[in-house]
Amino acid sequence: MKQKSLHSLGDLRLLKKDLALDDDKDPTQQPTTAPERKRSKTVVHPSHAEEHARNEGLTRGQKVRLMDTNDTATIVGFGQDFYELDLDGLVIRAVRSEFIPIDPEQDRLMRASVPARKPHKTASPQPTDTDPQSDLTIDLHFDRIPGNEGIPEWAALDFQMNYFRQILRQNLRHRGRRITFVHGIGDGILAAALRKELDESFALSCTYTIGPMGATRVTIK
Repeated sequence: MKQKSLHSLGDLRLLKKDLALDDDKDPTQQPTTAPERKRSKTVVHPSHAEEHARNEGLTRGQKVRLMDTNDTATIVGFGQDFYELDLDGLVIRAVRSEFIPIDPEQDRLMRASVPARKPHKTASPQPTDTDPQSDLTIDLHFDRIPGNEGIPEWAALDFQMNYFRQILRQNLRHRGRRITFVHGIGDGILAAALRKELDESFALSCTYTIGPMGATRVTIK
């Protein structure tokens, strides 16, 4: 501090005041700066369909088992009322009632403990040709489907559709194969349900044409 000459009592008072102000200052105090603002992170919200799947304990990459064919698939996507499943490289659509989530260890123990199924004695004959280039004809009339005994009339359509899905999924690996599903003419309910399923769940893996009469011909892509 620069030395000042004191000529009066007033000068002394001014000097003391200056010294008091200097003592109040903290030489170590850093200048106040505005706190750094943190950048907000982008939050990706799951879709409604994915949120619904999470509520049911289902996630992408989870292994599931198809109930009609016993095949193992992986969840790869979610839709409004369906799931996308990877079945050995083929992506198919399935509703929740068509598969169950599996635990690898429990699944191994269960499969080891369950004896092999014996064929139903009264099952109606269906084609079993494994040549991928051969054509198949599958009769979807109720009395021609194996295991129809004991099925009530009100459950007949679901029983026929489950068999249709089973046959189709068993043949998805055979690209180029043509399968003719005979559903008859009747009231057209089975034919409409079958074609709706092809349009909504199997459009990526199959094409179909209507005919011959009372039948729908499906071609595996």
